[in-house]
Amino acid sequence: MDNEKGERNSTIKIKLNGREQSFSEEAAIHDWQSATNEASAASSEETAEEEFEWVLPNVEEKEVPEYKIINATNDNIKNLPVKTWKRNIKPGFKGLFLSVFLAIAVGLILGLIIFKTVIQTEDSHVALKEKETNTPPVSEKETKKEMYSFTLPDITISVLQGGLYRSEEGAVSAGEKISGYGLGKTIIEIEGQYYLFIGVSGNLSTAKSWVNKLKDQGVEEVWAKEISISGKKVELASKEEGDRLTSEINLLPKLAEESTNGYIKGSVSEEVLTESEKAIVGTFNEGMAKNLHSNLETAQKHLKNFLASESASNDLLQSQQALLDFVKIYYGQSN
Repeated sequence: MDNEKGERNSTIKIKLNGREQSFSEEAAIHDWQSATNEASAASSEETAEEEFEWVLPNVEEKEVPEYKIINATNDNIKNLPVKTWKRNIKPGFKGLFLSVFLAIAVGLILGLIIFKTVIQTEDSHVALKEKETNTPPVSEKETKKEMYSFTLPDITISVLQGGLYRSEEGAVSAGEKISGYGLGKTIIEIEGQYYLFIGVSGNLSTAKSWVNKLKDQGVEEVWAKEISISGKKVELASKEEGDRLTSEINLLPKLAEESTNGYIKGSVSEEVLTESEKAIVGTFNEGMAKNLHSNLETAQKHLKNFLASESASNDLLQSQQALLDFVKIYYGQSN
């Protein structure tokens, strides 16, 4: 208990500015109003005795500069070049000026592109031309194909002659009259005279029989004879073509005989036509060989048509005309 009292009687020391101040807790305050007044009086006295000075650091304050708004004057605006330029342009002229400027610019760009394209094209053409010029010419031996020289065989053929005339016009006129009898015709000039041939036969005997029948039908100027045609050289692609052409030429008498039998007997041999059809094949590129082959092929086809329908007299005429053309081509080439 004594210790508790001793602790209660202990005092609190307060130092102000390094000097101790007395403080006692035993003061009893019964009147809050008076206590407040006394405390205020005590505070006043202590303030009088001890003055507190609050020392604050000196901070230099920078003054904020004041900005003033300067309004532009009309004089300054007038002196600007942009304003002057705008003022000189008339209303509506600005768009026109801009359009013209852009058009010129685009035109220049396109013109430059086209110019470069043309220059490049010309350069390529010049280079190509130089390349072609520098290319060595191909020799004539290299361009020309090697041809096979072939000699046509000599032939002797029986024909029906319809007249001998000094002028070609007389032979043509006589041939038109003969056409009315359903006969073919061809004119061959021999030693300055014009021979009219109206038929081809396989042998002289058959040709004479045909002449007799024609005379019975009213044809007066007609007789049978043999003509010999010597072969001459022609140019073919190969020896194989020469052999094939020779085989076809050897069929001429057989086809002529069947054509004559069609006129005389009204019938043809199927066996001969089948044999000739197998032999007349392929094509020829050389002019004369091509024409000879074509005429034999035409005669064979019309005789085959006549075999299928023996009443087709026009096929006999077409076959005879093809054989007469063959003789004229062969003779004309060898003389």
